Amino acid sequence: MAAPLATFAGEHFTATQDLAEVVPKWLPARVPITYFVGVALISAALSFAARKFMRWSAPLLALMFSLFVLLLHLPNALEHARTRIFWVLTLRESEFALGALCVFAYESQGFRTYRFSRFARVAMMWTGLVSIVFGIQNLLHPEYSPGVPNLRPSAAWVPVPSILAYATGAILVALGTAMLVKKMAVVAITSVGMLMVVLTIGLYAPDLFLAHGVPQRITAINFVADTLLFAGTMFAVARAIGGSLLAPIAI
Repeated sequence: MAAPLATFAGEHFTATQDLAEVVPKWLPARVPITYFVGVALISAALSFAARKFMRWSAPLLALMFSLFVLLLHLPNALEHARTRIFWVLTLRESEFALGALCVFAYESQGFRTYRFSRFARVAMMWTGLVSIVFGIQNLLHPEYSPGVPNLRPSAAWVPVPSILAYATGAILVALGTAMLVKKMAVVAITSVGMLMVVLTIGLYAPDLFLAHGVPQRITAINFVADTLLFAGTMFAVARAIGGSLLAPIAI
């Protein structure tokens, strides 16, 4: 999770003006806000990499992703309800927020409390829903790169891209459904994380070396970071659920 967060932080310092345009227009000081988000992301990345102060950085990271959902992605999704990518971004960022909360949960060693067990069930259900929706999007739009739904066609060098997209979609739907079953949740969520790691290494990392020009390289970097962060989020959720939902609960 730390490496993608650091990557996104760097973009806030190198593409500040472009990212400032995404900040809601009713907020003042949009450029300083963009820099602030970059500082927040690099701080969270350093905290996660060093495994220091995570009981502070993880919930603050979750809060930031939640604000992205409430202030940016959800309003866009409601305004452009027929545009699927806005709903994808809303689900993706909410899952990132959930993953950060799960990091906070297991770093706080609150595994066996009844309250956290209830939170783990919600995390299991939401992650299952997100995986199913993402799988359906892969099945409906096999022309785009598989994994976390997007608007980029598969790279020309990728063999049988449609088959890969259909297979990825079917796996995500199957694993998302399995997440709804308590005894299968941890294995299913971990498997989604592994799938995203495989996609990162096999499909997106090569684009870092095959891309031509700055825009293509930036796109390649973003795809690696996005998919890797989603994988890390899955591992965080699986660890939190494995430590609470399946453990004996003392009330």
